[in-house]
Parts: sequence; C-alpha cells; structure tokens
Amino acid sequence: MSFTKLRELRDRFEQKWINGSFIFGYENEINENHNSDYPLLLVLPPTSELPATEGSSQEEYTFECLIVKPYYQNQLGSLDVVFSLLEQEALTWLQRVLDSYANKEVILSPDSISVEREKEMYNDKLIQVRLTFTLNAFSHNFTAIDDAVVSSLNPVVWLRSDMGVNTEFYGGNEVVKKWIDQSGNGNHFIQNTNINKPLYKYENTVNDYPYIEFDGTNNFMTCINNGVNNGVGLNSEHAIIWVAKSDEARGALLSKKFDATNTKRFSIQSSLSGSDYVWTVTHYDAQNDSLIAVDGDSTTTAALGYDLHNKGIHIFINQIEDGNDNESAWDVVSNYGTEKPLALGSNSATSITNGFDGQIQELIIINNDFSHERIQQIQKYLQHKYKI
Repeated sequence: MSFTKLRELRDRFEQKWINGSFIFGYENEINENHNSDYPLLLVLPPTSELPATEGSSQEEYTFECLIVKPYYQNQLGSLDVVFSLLEQEALTWLQRVLDSYANKEVILSPDSISVEREKEMYNDKLIQVRLTFTLNAFSHNFTAIDDAVVSSLNPVVWLRSDMGVNTEFYGGNEVVKKWIDQSGNGNHFIQNTNINKPLYKYENTVNDYPYIEFDGTNNFMTCINNGVNNGVGLNSEHAIIWVAKSDEARGALLSKKFDATNTKRFSIQSSLSGSDYVWTVTHYDAQNDSLIAVDGDSTTTAALGYDLHNKGIHIFINQIEDGNDNESAWDVVSNYGTEKPLALGSNSATSITNGFDGQIQELIIINNDFSHERIQQIQKYLQHKYKI
C-alpha cells in the first residue's frame, strides 16, 4: 500500500491507536472533548504536504502528537511512572504504524523522536506527552524484541498492565473501567459498575511495572466477546500464560463458564492446600475434571502458564514444568462455547464468585495447541520484563 495520501495516513494512524480516543486535528479540540476515552491521542497535521504520488523524492514530514490522560491527585510521587507509560503507548502506536507497511519502507529519520512531558493542562487536570517525529517517506524498528516474540505467536488475548488500561477516578482511587486487548482481536475486558472496578496502581511495585489489583470481594471484569476466536469459543486446545500473585491465596484469576453445569468449563485459581499456597488449574468436560496444583507459592509474583492438548495438561512456573495430568475419560470437544464470556477475577461472568484477591500484570491466551518450548520462551520474556 502506497504512502501517498494524507487521508490514508490519517486513517492508518487512527486504526493503530487502540488504547482510547483518537483526534486528527488541533490542540483546542482536547479542551472541547471532556468525555474522551483516555488515553487520548491527538495528531496534528504534518508540517509538510504529502505528495500526490511517490515519485523519487523522499521529503521529510514532521508530525506532532499529544497523548493525554487525566491527572489524579493521588498520583503524586508516581508521575514519572505515569509519564513513562504514556510514552510507551505512544511509541508502541508509532511502531504499529510503521509495521503496517509490510511491503514499503517507511524510514523514521535519525534522531527524529522528541518527547516533552507536561502536566495540569487546559481547564482540566490533565497530563500529556508531546511526541514529535519525522518520517522520511519511504526501516527503523524500536520495538522491544520480547514484545515481537509474543506478537509473532498470534495471541487471541493479550492484556498488559503497562498498555491500554483505561481508568477513571472513583472513591479516592484510580480504577479500571476497560482493559484493552493488545492482540488486535478486540477481546477487551470491561467493568461498568464502579464498586466492581479493580484498582490501578503503579507505586511500591517490586518490578517497576503497574498492576491491576482485585480485592477478592467486589472486583471483577468480563470480556466484551463471548467467543474470543472470531466469534467461536476458546479452543479446546490452548495455552494460557500469566504474571500475577495472590494476597490472600484465594480466588479465581480467570474462568470460563465455571458457574455453569454440564458444560465444558475451566478456572485458574489461587488457593490454600494444606500449608502451601498454590495455583490450581481445573478443567471440566461436563462429566469429568482434571485438576493440577502447582507447588509454586501463589503469593509471590511469578510467570506461570499451561497448555491443554488432547486429554493432557501441563503447567509451568518460571520455565519449569511443575505438574501434569491426563484424564482418559474426557470427551474432547472443539471449544468452550459462547454462552458466557471469560471472567477475570471471578468464577462467574455476572457476579463475584470466589473472587480473586491479588494483583495481575499480564495475561496471554494462545488459541491453539502450543509447544512446551514456546511457553517457556514466553515465560523467559516475562521473567526478564518483570524482574522475576
């Protein structure tokens, strides 16, 4: 696809921004849109006109972008973290734009990116990152190689605490109303009831990354889609990888139709087994179940994951296989159905049942049979990222 028309470029900018609202216009439009879905990306028109045709020349075009979100008073002392997260979202967006030109070189001019941080803008309490970059139309890549590894595996769900977390202020805290799926499949998780929204925190973390905190009593979220595989339920054969820890060693981190009966369903939970705090993975085929308890301490942040293949399940913690099970009586079906969505923080998609009390930083779902080596590869990435 040619890099020739301003409208095409504007459309591509908008398509690749998935974390909130998008405006192609001017700064005064920020103050006119108080009900924006934050973070808001505003792209100002370029300082040079894009040519009608490519030709042989490679003129440079400079864009100025503003990435804006509300500034809550309780963020004092953690603004550097918030600004860094906004910068990351901006650079990830720009990378998506460049990557979308698979058959065309789009050169990001050397030393062309500059970032300026500003706070308490306009009539509202807003903070913003001003990103300026110059494109030499028609390859520069600044995505972390770890992110590229996950993207190449085509996850159907990819939730990251450092990207695409839409928040608002409620009860003196910053709470999560929408967690944007970074896989590009639109499998976002939402919560519209204030009391049920988990907290968003970035202070006092052991690995300098924010986290989504569930209280075990009220907080849960559900996927906006009942089927995460193009309208079809989660594959019977799949892999799920996550980074989390439990504060009280109890509760369901992720479930699918677990409050139903006589149907295929599953749940990932933290629980107390004897004197050990463990993670458990339970799958049902409507008649039989397979249960795996992980010896790893669920109250310590770890990179965990499992793969379900045929009638066997294997679970890994920090790249080491820590348990496996096989249920010969299983009736393997094609998928987990579309009657109810995935639930995060509960065993029910409509209410709190066995609520999760703990912190989640990343969740990846691969919707096919997955090799143990691939799971270990992703866990290696997660361990490096979260300093595990």
